[in-house]
Amino acid sequence: MMQKFRKLSLESQLFFSFMAVSVCLLLLSLSITLFSTITRQRQEIDKNISALAAYVASMDNVVSMLENGYPDGSANEELDSLSENFPDLNVMAIYNTTGLRFYHTNRKETGETFVDGEEEAILKGSQPYITIGYGTNGSQRRAFHSIRNSDGTIIGFVIASVFNTYISEQIHEVFPTYLLAAMIMLLVSILLSHGLVSLLRDSLMGHHPTELLDLYLRQDTVLNALEEGLVATDSTGSVVYANQAAARLFHVLPEKPEDPPSVSPDDGTSGQERTEPLMEGRTFRDFFPESQADRVLASGTPSYHRACTCENRRLLVSEIPADTQTEHPVILTIINDQTEMETVMDELTGAKAMLDTLRAFNHEFLNKLHVILGYLQTGQTEEAINFIINSNLVSSQSIRQTADCLRVSKICALVIGKMMHAAELGILLTVSPDSRCLEKDLLLPVENYITIVGNLLENAIEELSAGSPEIREITLGIYCDPGCNIITCEDTGRGIRPDLIDRIYEKGVSSKGTNRGTGLFLIKQLVDSGNGEISIETEPGEGTCFTITFTERKHTPCTM
Repeated sequence: MMQKFRKLSLESQLFFSFMAVSVCLLLLSLSITLFSTITRQRQEIDKNISALAAYVASMDNVVSMLENGYPDGSANEELDSLSENFPDLNVMAIYNTTGLRFYHTNRKETGETFVDGEEEAILKGSQPYITIGYGTNGSQRRAFHSIRNSDGTIIGFVIASVFNTYISEQIHEVFPTYLLAAMIMLLVSILLSHGLVSLLRDSLMGHHPTELLDLYLRQDTVLNALEEGLVATDSTGSVVYANQAAARLFHVLPEKPEDPPSVSPDDGTSGQERTEPLMEGRTFRDFFPESQADRVLASGTPSYHRACTCENRRLLVSEIPADTQTEHPVILTIINDQTEMETVMDELTGAKAMLDTLRAFNHEFLNKLHVILGYLQTGQTEEAINFIINSNLVSSQSIRQTADCLRVSKICALVIGKMMHAAELGILLTVSPDSRCLEKDLLLPVENYITIVGNLLENAIEELSAGSPEIREITLGIYCDPGCNIITCEDTGRGIRPDLIDRIYEKGVSSKGTNRGTGLFLIKQLVDSGNGEISIETEPGEGTCFTITFTERKHTPCTM
């Protein structure tokens, strides 16, 4: 039976299920009502015959008849009239204490003796009661009541009875009404069941339930096949849906699931992938603290392609409000993991920067050869030797390292040019190996960075070339992260005099003499316009370190 039921369409299953429930409730309610009606009817009949017996026992004619010891015609007429006008009475009889009948609705019974033994209790002074007895007309319900004289002495008893066949007839008269009510209710149940199924069909926009289930499973399969993470959250921030890409992104699922998806052949979805809830019911901020779904929901304005970082992953997040006019609005969050893409782009950018650097290095190398050739042709052998020695300060390895760290070609070319210029003066200019600079992470135009870095390096080169320190080195550091850029430049020069520290950024103020002091003035202007900060650490005879920081307000403080 269950196998045949499962083979039916979902619509038929719902219809027959509604009908089965309706029939069960109908039968149960009718049974309870019918039983209650029959019980109440019997109680009413018992109440009526008991009241009638009590009334007869109190009649003066009846008491006088028993005291005189012979039937009374006037009493019989009154009793006959009472029996005829009482519809629920079949038999009424009056007996004295010896059981002799003084009255019976059937005159043929008058004068006989009642010997059933049911009267003993009432003759002994018992309260009125009802028994089930058997007579010539079959089973009947009998109400017994004692008759007392003026002294309170029992002188007889009254029996008022109803045949059980009469009670059955009364019950049978009720059955057609209940049967009609049952048929009407059954018809109403059929109509309601059909209406519910139709309403369900309409709510599904004309789709068959099995079609909608199949569509849902296919849609779930498609969404789980996407590389983008999809997360739907309600107004409380709880996840109502998350595909497998999102679950893997937040480590709810492993990167490569080892177990195949479970398939159930008995539930009508054979061959379809079934997924268990992954993040549903949990708070989205527990997985992704950077979520701004509550702000998007409050403003109703979607947020597209917002860059953020989560667990060392670079993410591109779009948060779009959906169903905002309904009672239960939903925020759809689309997450693109840009880590691998940016890695590839970084490698391509590095290769391009390296190529540009090698081209520039090739030109510089040819220029150096021409300089050496010029020295040799003019007989300046000592100068040629010094030039070659200083040129070794810029190795191909340092060039590659600089190109690998600084992926912005203009900045990289500037730094390498400064490295060549410093090397000609016997100064070692290096880039900190942990530097990182991508054009997409810059917070200012590239030209501003060129001005800042170029002036910092030029000032450091001039400082070292003007003095004669034992160690002639410059270290440049550029650290660019999303929302945070840091530039450091440290030299081993003479340091800045204390009396110039407070005025070092003023135009024309310089420790190198008159008609100087323009570089730091330009740097200060660019730093202020970019809402950045600049700090100086200097010590006489040891050197100077400039640190410039640019941040965006929505990001956390910078760290190198």
